Amino acid sequence: MAQAQSEQSSVLQEELTCPVCLDLYRDPHLLPCGHNFCKNCLNRLKRQADRGRFRCPECRDSHRCGLNFQKNFKLANIADDYRQRRSAISAAAAALKSRESLSSLSVQQGKCPFAVPCDYCPSVAAEASGALGDTSSAASGSVDGMDKQGAAAVSMFAIKTCLKCEVSMCQEHVKPHLELPAFREHPLTEPMNDFWKWKCPDHDEIYRYYCMDDQMCVCNACTIEGGHTGHTIKTLKNTMKDLKGTLDKQLYRVERKYSLAEKKLQEQKEKEAQNKKFLDDSEQCLTRLVDELKAKVLRFVTRLRECTRTHCDTNGPAIQKNISKICQDQARLQEVRCSLENLLQENEPFRFIEAYKTTGKQCRRKLRKNMFYPEYVDMETEVIHVMMEEEMRKFLAEELPFHIIAVINSLCHLSDLEEDEENEEEAAEDDDDDDDEDDDDDDSSVEEMRSEGEEEDEEEDEEEEVEEEDDNDDEEGHNQSGPYDLYIPDEEEVEEEEEEEDSDSEEEGEEEGVV
Repeated sequence: MAQAQSEQSSVLQEELTCPVCLDLYRDPHLLPCGHNFCKNCLNRLKRQADRGRFRCPECRDSHRCGLNFQKNFKLANIADDYRQRRSAISAAAAALKSRESLSSLSVQQGKCPFAVPCDYCPSVAAEASGALGDTSSAASGSVDGMDKQGAAAVSMFAIKTCLKCEVSMCQEHVKPHLELPAFREHPLTEPMNDFWKWKCPDHDEIYRYYCMDDQMCVCNACTIEGGHTGHTIKTLKNTMKDLKGTLDKQLYRVERKYSLAEKKLQEQKEKEAQNKKFLDDSEQCLTRLVDELKAKVLRFVTRLRECTRTHCDTNGPAIQKNISKICQDQARLQEVRCSLENLLQENEPFRFIEAYKTTGKQCRRKLRKNMFYPEYVDMETEVIHVMMEEEMRKFLAEELPFHIIAVINSLCHLSDLEEDEENEEEAAEDDDDDDDEDDDDDDSSVEEMRSEGEEEDEEEDEEEEVEEEDDNDDEEGHNQSGPYDLYIPDEEEVEEEEEEEDSDSEEEGEEEGVV
């Protein structure tokens, strides 16, 4: 039923809306063609008329401007009544909303101590602050007083800041910027009260560009008459786009390294499962041996059980250590990935560049750290074989060699099968690594074609060392240096490619060492 009433109200509002001003009729007049228009709208049509005639906006019929059009009294009364009822409903809804806003304002102020006030209503903000201070004593006040305080509290804080007008506006005063075409080109951002960071100290203009030569934000005047004339200039938006492209590549490398860490972790878990499976299988064999020999071999089986457990306990700590180190690499890469994803979600160029100075460099430093490569875990059973044979020789006096040899051969056979499976898996992985190396060679050849004229590898290494020293100097003197120093994306790509090649060479060297 409520939905039907809403549809009826919508239809009535459409019928009572002037097709020119798109508002409810005010003093409507009827044309000979049967269409109604507000008196002011009709006068405006007459003023815009050509040769004393104007056309109806609805049916395009031509009418003389000198005619006196009659007022539609019934339509005017209906429109006025509907307007009054709609105003009453809106006032009631606004009063309810203001009460809710007032009740939650104290909590919001506790959570947001750095709220930006509206530049157009400072007096209202002061009244709202005074009203909030007397909230406990105003419990016995009237409902109208609560509504006024709620409206003031809602209006005192800004929701948007215009970078062109350099003002912060509340929900009421920002409407012209959202509705009027004159403000269509005015950039709106989240409320701020630190305009001095966004403005050039030399020309008192908002930063809109980025100098690629000096690696700093500049204003329009700096590019024309300042010290950046003739330099390579980009807009902040395009600079953010380039830097985000670089971060996307870093994120890809993080994903690749994270996948490698997952693969290594899975391998170690498989080793752990094999170790446990070997222990379980040996336990079953020895249990069957106990069932067959009963009391004769009870003491002997106990010694064999100790041999197998000693071997497995020897491998256990090494595997756990490998897993722990790999988990640490995963945690570090996960932290880098989260930092890059959070930075990529920033869409405000200035905030993005501010955050990139610290987050981007931290992520690169963490990515430079070498990955942990697990220590080799010996899964051979030769030691167990020797120990069991020694126990067998001690127990020959009771005529048990047949059963003992059967158990030993069974255990060693299981281990040999597992070792064969591992060798097959390693061979398959080596084939995959060879394919990856071929792909890397193709990628590197493409990069070499794109980067003709670059310096030699030795010079690049020296530049990388110098850049690392500069990074350390930047961190030590961050407060004294300019707030807009950034790396150029091309330089970052060269650095990351070198790091990737170094890591690949280290991986190949360690794999050859293991083989």
